[in-house]
Amino acid sequence: MTLLELVRQACFEMALQAPNAVVTSADPQIQQMYALINRLGADMCKQYDWQQLNREHILITAAKDIEATTTEGSYVVTMADTTGLSPLWGLYGPGMLPFAQIVSVDSPTQVTVNMPADATGTNEILFSQVQYPLPADWRKEIPQTEWDRTNRWPLMGPQTPQNWQSFKSGIVYAGPRERYRILGNAIALNPPPPNGLVLAFEYISNGFAVSQAGVPQPKFLADTDTCVFDDSLMVAGLKVKFKQAKGLDVNFELSEFNGLLDTAKAQDRSAPLLNMSPNIGSVLITSANVPDGDWFFRP
Repeated sequence: MTLLELVRQACFEMALQAPNAVVTSADPQIQQMYALINRLGADMCKQYDWQQLNREHILITAAKDIEATTTEGSYVVTMADTTGLSPLWGLYGPGMLPFAQIVSVDSPTQVTVNMPADATGTNEILFSQVQYPLPADWRKEIPQTEWDRTNRWPLMGPQTPQNWQSFKSGIVYAGPRERYRILGNAIALNPPPPNGLVLAFEYISNGFAVSQAGVPQPKFLADTDTCVFDDSLMVAGLKVKFKQAKGLDVNFELSEFNGLLDTAKAQDRSAPLLNMSPNIGSVLITSANVPDGDWFFRP
């Protein structure tokens, strides 16, 4: 059902005047329903890790060597061109302390960093993006799905604040594998990655509404938008929220909604077969493949 159809159905079931439009309606009651159904959709995203909202995100790291000039004790680094740099980038090389990061890009030839240089000179410095914004529709990560596909090993994390500061306070970058932490609506990497690493992870989206063009959205924006959740579940949920907002009894509607919600969760994805008998697991060439009997070696 579209947004308009969902609201009209809820109105019919509550014996209310059904609207011909929702988003542009001037009726305060319909505007209230519009706000409540958006609230319902957002709350539903938090209820469960719905497979309809499961997304995969792939990012490719960016890094480049730049000839730059540092002055001992100064936070300013100068170079020929700062194009593409931002506070999401770190830098490492002669004259720079480990884990130095850009604070601001001051001009086409100058950046300010968060730690002073420990030497004066002009050298080739590695500038690497160390923070990558999360997808626009990101709501939560799915743990243990974070992989470095270039090197075929998992990312190490998520790191705790304590571990993160421990690594960043070291004398040198520790180890070749990338550590990560979700920080400031970005995935932060440590040590600064080289250019071209392919990283991937899965997450749960907040895009429960879908536009007529098929674009996920965190709310209904047009009467023609649809929803990834079951129509009956959304109608029942809207009735619950509407009656709660009016101070009416919702025992029946809430019971109906909870039943539909439990069913939706149970049917959202397939489940593994559970075996109550002892199971030795999957085996290939082991003694578990050999049947009982009298066996002896024949030369």
